[in-house]
Amino acid sequence: MKMTIGTPLPPEYEVGHNDLAESVAALIAHALLPLFAENMSEDAAKANVQGILTELAYIFDEGEIVLGGKSYRPRLAFVDEAGQVLPGAAALNNLHEMVEDPFDITPEAQIRFEEDVFVDE
Repeated sequence: MKMTIGTPLPPEYEVGHNDLAESVAALIAHALLPLFAENMSEDAAKANVQGILTELAYIFDEGEIVLGGKSYRPRLAFVDEAGQVLPGAAALNNLHEMVEDPFDITPEAQIRFEEDVFVDE
């Protein structure tokens, strides 16, 4: 699934992780919603998706893996078109706050979602 945000940015503006974190929650929510909406009401499906997003966000915010005596923390990272990691990945530890209402998208943001089309061979 792809998300296009039509809000114009000033030419000198540098996009960072905080700019994209809330958007990725909406992207994931819209990708998951059809899986739940088949078997329950839209409100129940949205509540289930929101619960999953919140749990995933806490894993990125507070999770830890200890390997070889060292701690590693998962973080949500974004890369630009050249594959360079955008600034702010290590400091992004409040993702759970950004996923509070992934379905509340203001029309001014001009957001479009496009689903990938898969061809059976």
